[in-house]
Amino acid sequence: VTLFSRFVTEFRQTFSLVLLFEFLVDGPMICAELLSAFESRSYQTQARTLTVFIFVTIQLAFFCIPANLVSNEAMAVSDAVYFSNWYSQHIPSLKVPMLLIMQNSQIEIIIKGGGLVTINAQTIVNVSAQGYMVCMVRNDRITAELSLL
Repeated sequence: VTLFSRFVTEFRQTFSLVLLFEFLVDGPMICAELLSAFESRSYQTQARTLTVFIFVTIQLAFFCIPANLVSNEAMAVSDAVYFSNWYSQHIPSLKVPMLLIMQNSQIEIIIKGGGLVTINAQTIVNVSAQGYMVCMVRNDRITAELSLL
């Protein structure tokens, strides 16, 4: 677990700013591309913006999904040790190390971009949902303005 914790710490230090930059660039770009796709009447423009939307979402997923997997693997280690036969009297010398492994692996591992934004699979869903919400609010506002005329 110490090696794994050290890996996670080094991963956080190395990629923290990269993850923040990706989130700050890709998030607004996803929203803008969705808005452009919904606003456009041209099929070519819609196809282009949806293609860019898909690629930018995949780019964000490229960082978010592995971060989510690291968190899940840490919890899997904890579960594996807990559900093992750690309390067995057959190998008493492993009881203390197993308890330490369980204690250390209970600490949730959260990968953050710049210490500000949590990077995981939910981040992709949130960014896409926010982009869709922006489009719907914009569409409702345009509809309301047209009905006032």
